This record gives sequence, C-alpha cells and structure tokens, in this order.
Amino acid sequence: MSKPSNEEITRLSNDIYQKLCSMGANPEDAKDIVQESLYRAFLNIDGIHSKAFKSWIYKVSINQYYDLCRKNGSRTMIEFDEFLLDSEENHVEESVIKLEEKNEYEQVLHQLKPLERQLIKMKYEDEFSYKEISEHLNLKESNVKTYLYRTRKKLTSFFGGNHNEK
Repeated sequence: MSKPSNEEITRLSNDIYQKLCSMGANPEDAKDIVQESLYRAFLNIDGIHSKAFKSWIYKVSINQYYDLCRKNGSRTMIEFDEFLLDSEENHVEESVIKLEEKNEYEQVLHQLKPLERQLIKMKYEDEFSYKEISEHLNLKESNVKTYLYRTRKKLTSFFGGNHNEK
C-alpha cells in the first residue's frame, strides 16, 4: 500500500474525530481513539488494501468507541448536563424524544443478524459507499446492495409493526 500523505491523515483524523463527537464521545476520548486507531493502522499498513484504508480506520475507531461505551456501562455517552444547557421545556422534551427514538432504533437493530446490523451501520451511520463496504467486508458490491435492500425491507417491517401498535 502507498502510505497516505500527512494532509490525508490530518483530514481523516479530523473527520473521524468529528464523527466520534457526533456519536456522543467526549473530546478527550475522541482524541485518544483517533490516536489509537492511527497507531493500529500504521502497525498493520502492509495488510490494509489502499482503497480500504479509510473504511478500515473508520471501523476500528467506531468499534473502539463502542468498546468504551460498553466498558463504561452505557450505550451513549451523552452527559445529563447537555439537557440543562437550554432551560426551555421544548428543548428538553425534544432531547428526550430523540433519545427514546435512538433506543427504539437500537432495539430494532439488535433483532437483525450481525451482518445485517453491520451493513446498516456502515451505510447509514458511518456513511460508507457500497464500494467501501464491499472492500471492507470482502463481498461483491452487488451482494452488498442486495443484502442492504433486503435488510431495509426487514427494518421497514419492524418499524411498521411497532408504529401500528401505537
């Protein structure tokens, strides 16, 4: 693999840092995760296909964040103080609704097979292209599209069933 330039590494590090923070990681944890992921990437650089480098390092970073969340005993790392930043009741209510929707989403995701769950997270949370997913998972791009189509249909039925009960 040709080694990425310093500019590419800096851009990728900033993107991963922003993604982790948007997922709820605090800035210090996000910095640590980015550093550890880069360290792992350079240790394994000869085994990572150059086209899959970005998706590989993203996946390592996000998995480290999930491990940190599990270690700390929480799914999300949102601090309660964030709810108190805006004293308007609507803001708090909207925040609680968003958390409830996220919990519902996580419960539905856990009903999927591991590959299905990984495909959905890579495509919609990590925003990988079909090509990046196929390279990362060693699947044909057409298979990735087919699996995602079937998984989206399954998710639609899960969410459809939940909303009909209400």
